[in-house]
Amino acid sequence: MSPYNRKELAQLFDQLASTPEGKGQGIPQIIGQIAYKQLELSSDDVLLDVGTGTGDMVIDAANICQKAIGIDISRKSLELARQKAEGLNPRNAIFAYGSFENPSSELNLASYGITKILMVYSLHHLPDALKKESLHRLVPLLHPPGRMVIGDLIFFEDPGEHYQRFDEVHYDGGDTDFPSTAEYLTDCLRGLGAEVRVEQFHLLAGVLTADFGI
Repeated sequence: MSPYNRKELAQLFDQLASTPEGKGQGIPQIIGQIAYKQLELSSDDVLLDVGTGTGDMVIDAANICQKAIGIDISRKSLELARQKAEGLNPRNAIFAYGSFENPSSELNLASYGITKILMVYSLHHLPDALKKESLHRLVPLLHPPGRMVIGDLIFFEDPGEHYQRFDEVHYDGGDTDFPSTAEYLTDCLRGLGAEVRVEQFHLLAGVLTADFGI
């Protein structure tokens, strides 16, 4: 039986949404900034941010690209994201409930012409098999040439040998976090036809950039 429990995870994110740390500071924040830059957004792009949290990256992207969409399983986070978007009045920022299992819960994402997909510190909450299934759902949403960027907990070495460094990357040791190896994620993306670039920024974290249809 999978240790992944979406309902409990959503409740956890609802609680975290009201805390100052949100998705985390330090290395997680740096990973997010690098992943966002790797999107190389232009005015022609439509961005989908999966696990958007309180929506900061969508709000930034909405001032650059044609449209920016954020989905999340935390309704509290989405509520805060919409409040931020209203206050900053960005162009074309959309927030909706959606999960890795069903990203189009509230929106027909296939109709938006998505060209870029971002996942920052969200995919690691799924065990390997569910990650693979989710990537198979998300990649068809990309209009080629499309790009997917994953900035996350990613194992480049055996985590069992680096317990003392878990806190640096906000890894909980396997309670709600189920990071994959860089090799596993790369193989999944290449199996879907991507050209993949892997960047390691920590023994347990990095950024994968996958280009499709180039």
